[in-house]
Amino acid sequence: MASFAEVNPVTGVEQWVDGTDDNRLQVHYRQDVEPVLDVCRAERNDGLTDYGIKQDLWLYARIPPTVILKLKYEYGVDIFKRDDLKKAFEIINRDFPYLKCTEKTHALRN
Repeated sequence: MASFAEVNPVTGVEQWVDGTDDNRLQVHYRQDVEPVLDVCRAERNDGLTDYGIKQDLWLYARIPPTVILKLKYEYGVDIFKRDDLKKAFEIINRDFPYLKCTEKTHALRN
């Protein structure tokens, strides 16, 4: 059974640790992302983030820390590496569309 280790007061990410039968330590992360989803939904529905597209400024998605970890460890994508951004956009569009702040679709050109 996992035991609570700590919580980041800024992001709300909880860290839980768990020992396994083979003497390994597992670390689990949890976060209530509902507030982020509510903001994304409001921005998407009202088109609030679409105003800057013509000025090359566009908030495409809000990605919580736990999803950043999921992208990295389950999909092998680091959103902070430029070379991974194309794949990150594809995954967000396909698997995490509720994180998008717009109804538009973005894709990087090669």
